[in-house]
Amino acid sequence: MELDKRPASARFTSARNVTITSEFGDMCSVFEAGQTRQIPKALFNAALVAGLVPEDPLEPAPEPVANQTTEERTTTGLLEACKTLIARGVPNDFTMAGVPRAASVKKLVDFNFTNKDVKLAFEQAMHEIEQDGNDST
Repeated sequence: MELDKRPASARFTSARNVTITSEFGDMCSVFEAGQTRQIPKALFNAALVAGLVPEDPLEPAPEPVANQTTEERTTTGLLEACKTLIARGVPNDFTMAGVPRAASVKKLVDFNFTNKDVKLAFEQAMHEIEQDGNDST
């Protein structure tokens, strides 16, 4: 985060005896073990590098990101992988039955899956590509 968005000063606590110095050497602060002191913004980086702990967060917490469930991530990833394999059209990527080979899919995704997952995703990808609207299999 940018320094100008940090507070002008903050309270830090040290777990050991330490002296911190600003980057330009024009400010310093001496801490004893367990001591809490108010320090200016110019000493924040030195304090953090020395292992001092701020009483309050210096930066606002990032907003939480909605995580997909493992099942959603697997379904979406396999669907995209199957579409990629279909578009690529390399015969060695598919079994004699016409379903993508697990090894070919594994090269495109970074999670574990079952052959049943691949078959379902492949069927869905084929329906979407053909745009037949038939979702029952």
